[in-house]
Amino acid sequence: MLMLTLLAFTARSWDFVSNGIAYTLGDRAGEVMVDENIVDGLNAYEGVCIIPETVNFEGDNYTVTAIAEGAFSYSKVTDVVIPNSVIELGCEAFLGCNELKNITLSLNINEIPRECFLGTSLVNIAIPEGVRKVGYAAFQDCHLLHTVMLPSTLERIEAYAFNDCHNLYEIYCAAVNPPKANAWGTFDGVGNVDVVVPDDDAINAYLADKGWSKDDRFTLYPDEDISVLVTVEGVAHDQDWQRVSLGNNLAYKVFDESDELVAITAADFCYLPALDHDAVYTIVPTTMMGESDPIYFTVQSTTGIEQFIDDAFPAEPEPIIVAHWGTLYVYGDNYRRMVSVWDMNGRLYYERISSDAQIIDLPRNRVYVVKVGKYVKKIFL
Repeated sequence: MLMLTLLAFTARSWDFVSNGIAYTLGDRAGEVMVDENIVDGLNAYEGVCIIPETVNFEGDNYTVTAIAEGAFSYSKVTDVVIPNSVIELGCEAFLGCNELKNITLSLNINEIPRECFLGTSLVNIAIPEGVRKVGYAAFQDCHLLHTVMLPSTLERIEAYAFNDCHNLYEIYCAAVNPPKANAWGTFDGVGNVDVVVPDDDAINAYLADKGWSKDDRFTLYPDEDISVLVTVEGVAHDQDWQRVSLGNNLAYKVFDESDELVAITAADFCYLPALDHDAVYTIVPTTMMGESDPIYFTVQSTTGIEQFIDDAFPAEPEPIIVAHWGTLYVYGDNYRRMVSVWDMNGRLYYERISSDAQIIDLPRNRVYVVKVGKYVKKIFL
């Protein structure tokens, strides 16, 4: 009885729900935060969650400025887009979301808080400029995490932040001065990681730092100019958004038609809003330090997107792509579609026209990008 009483006492309740997202009114007028949405004792969020910058409730518009503590914890979200109106992420916001593979963060946060992404299935993460601290156990037990992009503003990485990220392969850190990373267990269970920093002077600074100088854990490299041949492909997500497949590069900067930076993401997809007119977005592959040639992508207007949904790629059903015991399998109605496999550095390992494919002899413990016709998927082998 005491336990039930305590649970009832500590449970939060939201003020309203809009399009499946629960909101609590903020301390400041006109602001709301995204909160947990508990239904029958479980957090009800699932699938793709694109959080809007503003939401209407009882005739009033509110700006979404925060994600509450534990808001999405232990839910079944797979993809989340956090708008740039958000300035604060709560601790444990995505704790235990073991289906979460893709996240695009707000450009206006200054911290990744405690246990924010602990136990998720993120593969790549780009942390935007302005973030100064990665908190305690923020990415602990992210066993699929492969590539981490850190900003020039980063000053500190707390204890256990990347503990037991066994498949962490590369870190791109734009900070000239090494972020303090000597707290207990920050990178325990991590080894053979390539760390790319701005230049040779930065390498010397990192080698002189206790947290980065372990040669059995990190190998330091200076950043190099990149030139990556990348195509982006879009398919309508719903009436308001187009989902753009970002392919196999590191991270991407997304600029709107006014050349304003609206996102930095290392997710498989970005979601671009449909406006009342056709809008051209600029998408730039980046290492956070260097950039490749831009790609231009047109999002159709809201008046044309319904037809786009019907006509997008009618002849290309989604293939089945799985990895098992060192072999990639591609199944489905793929006859005469090109099957291509790259690693995360853009090296092409396999390319063949095939209906079904059984791809063997690929190096293990890596993330690959598999493209079947116009469909792109990242998969860990």
